[in-house]
Amino acid sequence: MALLRKKKYEEEEIDEEMDEKYSRTKKIRAKDKNSDDKKSRVKKEPKKPWGKKERYLVLITLLLTAGTSAILGLSARSWKLPGLPRLGIPKFSIPFMGEETIYIEGTNSDQKKAEEVIVQFEAVVKDLSGVYGLYVVDLNNGFSYGFNDNEVFEAASLIKLPVMVGMYQEFEKGTIDPEEKYSLKAGDKIKGSGSLYAKPAGYTLTYRNLVELLGKQSDNTAFNVCRKKLGEEKISAILNGIGMADTSVSNNQTTPQDIGRFFEELWQGNIVSKESTDEILNTMTDTIYEDWLAKGIPAEIIVAHKFGRDTHVVNDAGIVFTGKPFVVVILGKGVVEAEANAVFPELAKLVYDKETAAY
Repeated sequence: MALLRKKKYEEEEIDEEMDEKYSRTKKIRAKDKNSDDKKSRVKKEPKKPWGKKERYLVLITLLLTAGTSAILGLSARSWKLPGLPRLGIPKFSIPFMGEETIYIEGTNSDQKKAEEVIVQFEAVVKDLSGVYGLYVVDLNNGFSYGFNDNEVFEAASLIKLPVMVGMYQEFEKGTIDPEEKYSLKAGDKIKGSGSLYAKPAGYTLTYRNLVELLGKQSDNTAFNVCRKKLGEEKISAILNGIGMADTSVSNNQTTPQDIGRFFEELWQGNIVSKESTDEILNTMTDTIYEDWLAKGIPAEIIVAHKFGRDTHVVNDAGIVFTGKPFVVVILGKGVVEAEANAVFPELAKLVYDKETAAY
């Protein structure tokens, strides 16, 4: 009996020991499970696609893009916005960033007239985009004045003026026969102003007709033909002879004063003969571009002028045939074309009214 009780007791101890081990194992497993459950519940934060360096790079790129756009926009308006003073950047000698200049030559009674024109001209253009230049010459006494008259502007079609007189110089020398027929080539054609571009290759016209098209229609194809006929060396010599030091055909640039000097020298007979002068001026009368300079002047007054335009550029200049004939040059760069179209007649009328008023 004692032996059986001892055996039973030992078996009970073994069972208790196994129960204890099982319990510990169960607790460990439960703990591990709880730990795994907690780990599974903790979500890992996704890795950000851009770090600080990348974000700074994007910010800098945006700022540079906005700054570049602003600079290009301002430069397209020649650093002049409506109603604001003209902007400029110090230490850069770029022509269109210079200050506005006023020019008056002479000391006679016309001084008052000139000052009034300049004050009113500036008052009108200061509220517009872009930069405007003015130059006026009294052809009776040579009195002249201007506003931004030495500023460099894009010449646009005004660059055709020295080519027109160059052709007439060759007519007078006999090196080009004005009645000689020219047969149009496909390579002569240049798009833009003028009707000659639409003509077929082989179309014929005289050299005199070509110059007439330069004046009446500002024909680009006629300009190309005449320019090649004269050559760059002769054209440069013409500019130098007139004293148009700031005018360049290759760069298509000029100043109001250079254009004014051209018309003054032409009027005085210093470029070609009187007969040739009259023919050239006639080609610039009743043109297809009468809605700018000529529109601001009474219809009965003859205006011989040359118009030119390009992107953000509107120019018009010529001789107004009053009892006291005068040259008027108005150039614009960085302009809004719709504004320029509206203001050119107003500016022309301003000059006309003052030039024809009694003092």
